[in-house]
Amino acid sequence: MTGLLGQRAVVIGAGIGGLAMAGTLAKYFERVEVFERDRLASSPASRSGTPQDRHPHGLLAGGLQALGEIFPGFESDLAKAGAVAVRVARDIQYERPDFGVLPKRDFGLSLLCASRPLIELVLRRRAEAVANIALRPECRVTGIVPTTSGAAVDGIRFDAGSGHSEVLAADLVVDASGRGALTSTLYDALGWERPEVTEVGVDLSYATVVVPIPPNAPPDWKLVFTLPDPPFLALDAVLVPMEGGRWIITIAEHGATARLETWDAFLEASRSLTTPTIYNALRYAQPPDGIRHYRFPASYWKHFERLPRLPRGVLPVADALCRFNPIYGQGMSAAGQQARLLQDVLGRAAAEPDPIAASQAGFMAEVASVLETPWSMSTSADLAFPGTRGERPENFAEAQQFEAAVFRAVIADPVVHRAMTEVFQLLQPHRRLREPDIVRRIEAVPAKAAA
Repeated sequence: MTGLLGQRAVVIGAGIGGLAMAGTLAKYFERVEVFERDRLASSPASRSGTPQDRHPHGLLAGGLQALGEIFPGFESDLAKAGAVAVRVARDIQYERPDFGVLPKRDFGLSLLCASRPLIELVLRRRAEAVANIALRPECRVTGIVPTTSGAAVDGIRFDAGSGHSEVLAADLVVDASGRGALTSTLYDALGWERPEVTEVGVDLSYATVVVPIPPNAPPDWKLVFTLPDPPFLALDAVLVPMEGGRWIITIAEHGATARLETWDAFLEASRSLTTPTIYNALRYAQPPDGIRHYRFPASYWKHFERLPRLPRGVLPVADALCRFNPIYGQGMSAAGQQARLLQDVLGRAAAEPDPIAASQAGFMAEVASVLETPWSMSTSADLAFPGTRGERPENFAEAQQFEAAVFRAVIADPVVHRAMTEVFQLLQPHRRLREPDIVRRIEAVPAKAAA
């Protein structure tokens, strides 16, 4: 193997982000070790470190593309394992209270829907097939070890279950541990200032059921998004196909305090949505075994990219860097795109005198370009609710008006619809909708076209 940047890279966390990062790092380090505190099953199984894995998941087209570049063959593996292909936007019932159902047009794009445990298992098998990647399950990383000067890191401290702490040297430590507590603790130990955090508090309460797809399921859609009607109705809902001929359905409420504890309560809530689509799909479905609950308090972006310095050799990624409201289904795809960015950055840094420092700086200089689109889309929707905590941009009202104009144009103009779809699928940046050729088309559709 040529072009190596170091002997060992360590990844903390074997979730989607950690596994994707391991695939990238394997091309540039002699050995990549992935530490995961949970037991890793040989079949799809929920684990304590990912409590959200019992709720709907899917890989957007941009995420599929990124993971396929890191692990060629991943998409076909996932499809063979039972993931359901959904054509965008032909197979999607996208419902807004102000504009109704968006047109079903085929743009030649697909996303894959499956349970989070299945997606993770297929990706993990791809990682395990790489000779220089080693997974270390049931090994809890307890700290990132700095050098004496504090200017760099030497490796990690971990407990393999014996109750005794061990230290492992590493040239690069990638923190994909979730909320980034390890990187933050390192900053505290060094006496360095933590990064600014932008937080959008949504206090979202999830209720999720899994049911067999009934024989009389509507033939004209595979997936349903039913959007809320802020400030009047705070209920979102999504119905997603998954492996095994099943639907997984979530009803989420902003600012909710009560939980949907019974199937009757779940059905009644589905009747309260802005359209009857999901209720009509479920009313004759086989009752589920139970209802799963999850609370999501806030989205956040820890702005490590704004800090004047980072300890050489540590890199926070995925949810350790930025956590999105999961109702929008962006997190796994954004993690895959961060791994692809790191792949590009490592390739350029190989020729630098200090490739580790160069790759770290390059990643931090460019990661905002990966995060801005999913962040702006999800937070702008959440901030439309008066009870959402967080600072609204000065141009927030104008941005809301522009979004309404975009959706008016989407209904009338397939070109705008394609542009919006590519943005939503993380194939194009959010600014694509502000480019002159698209703005002209948006402005050509009068406001009365919404009627």
